[in-house]
Amino acid sequence: LAQLDAALQEKARWILQKLQEQRNRADQVQAQRIAWQSGAVLPYLGGPLTLHLPPAAPRGGSLLAVGEQLWALHLPVAADAAAPQVRAAVAAWWLRHARSLFTERLRHYAPQLGVQWSGLRLSNARTRWGSAKSDGSIMLNWRLLHCRLPVLDYVVVHELSHLRVMDHSPRFWAVVAEATPDYAALRAELRAHASPLWA
Repeated sequence: LAQLDAALQEKARWILQKLQEQRNRADQVQAQRIAWQSGAVLPYLGGPLTLHLPPAAPRGGSLLAVGEQLWALHLPVAADAAAPQVRAAVAAWWLRHARSLFTERLRHYAPQLGVQWSGLRLSNARTRWGSAKSDGSIMLNWRLLHCRLPVLDYVVVHELSHLRVMDHSPRFWAVVAEATPDYAALRAELRAHASPLWA
């Protein structure tokens, strides 16, 4: 008990700092709760995406670039749709789009790193952005669509790099640096990122 108490005393400042960071992140996420209705704004690839719900929109939805880092998503949802219906429609589009974009980025970076991936799975994890298995399967969090594309690409490169080195040794980070030399800044940005609440 004395050793435990001494360790807690020694790490008290660090523990308090981490608790405060966690509270700050929770406050930030709470402030980003999405109102599931026409006109709602979601972060998308680092910029705002405004949701429009015209019933005549294309069945699969339509993403329009309306300015630099500005997007509009048109989904065919009834004008009187309840928030859960709107959320479900956006989630369906979001998952399809995440799979498509992640596949494109994996195909782009795999040859650069000299690896082959065998499959992609989407994750809903709250604290994990991705993972890779030695069989070449990659898991990526669909919330990465909220981040800037360079940050998303860093996660893709990170997971593909595990297909060459399955740990976080200096050799692994050298592989990551081959495709993303600024990975340290991108990693820091990812750690500071708070995705909005989809509930």
